[in-house]
Amino acid sequence: MRCANPLAQLTKIVTLRCSALNTMVEAPVEFSIAVLCYRAEEEIIPFAENLHKIMSLFRFEWELLLVANFWPGTDDRTPEICHRLAERLPFVRVLAEPKEGAMGWDMRRGLDACRGKYIGVIDGDGQFPVEAIFSCFAKIKSDDFDLVKTYRVERQDSFYRRFISTVYNVLFHLFFRGSTKLRDVNSKPKIMTREAYQRMTLQSDDWFIDAELILNCVNLNLRIYEMPVEFQSLGRRKSFVKPGAILEFLKHMIEYRFGSRSPTGNSK
Repeated sequence: MRCANPLAQLTKIVTLRCSALNTMVEAPVEFSIAVLCYRAEEEIIPFAENLHKIMSLFRFEWELLLVANFWPGTDDRTPEICHRLAERLPFVRVLAEPKEGAMGWDMRRGLDACRGKYIGVIDGDGQFPVEAIFSCFAKIKSDDFDLVKTYRVERQDSFYRRFISTVYNVLFHLFFRGSTKLRDVNSKPKIMTREAYQRMTLQSDDWFIDAELILNCVNLNLRIYEMPVEFQSLGRRKSFVKPGAILEFLKHMIEYRFGSRSPTGNSK
């Protein structure tokens, strides 16, 4: 009968003990925020650095997830830039996958990848102040809400964007009476409990994703709170919201209102 290799046995014991120690030491993530970075390239750097600097004041486990999904064959350098940020900033992760849809697909993939007890999403173009994340997070932590979001009280973006947003919110409230208490469907950040997110069924791959999330909340009778925020201009970058967006929104609202798509369920 051959004797076992003592060195191999010792290595196995040390490995098992180290693994057990790492499991015990690793704390659960309290808060995850997904930042939508589509085609942001260098513009994501100051936003991510500022957000990371403030989040570093937290005394619990947190993570910042940069969602840098890309269309194959394009010259989008956002994934590379986000990976460089993650290499030098602790607690930063990158999700960079070939895109299979538009903004809604990115948002769903980002929220699915969040590991926190509380999860949130914000656009990475700098129009929403990073301070709004902490106001929303403090509110959902201190009070009994399922989702806390913002509504835009001052908008420094173009007349075109303001017009589309106004028309969209009016149409949304006409179609869905249960949403009339909400002032701004598309505003971010949106921060929610993991339990609330796991009860939702989100299917949209496009700009309707924010509305679909709100419709899930309304139909599931989730508790929602809105906080005011000032909305900055885009600067030099052009808006990704095209003129046909209103027709796209209207099409989805008709589908939801008349039952061809269900806003409730559990797909998680």
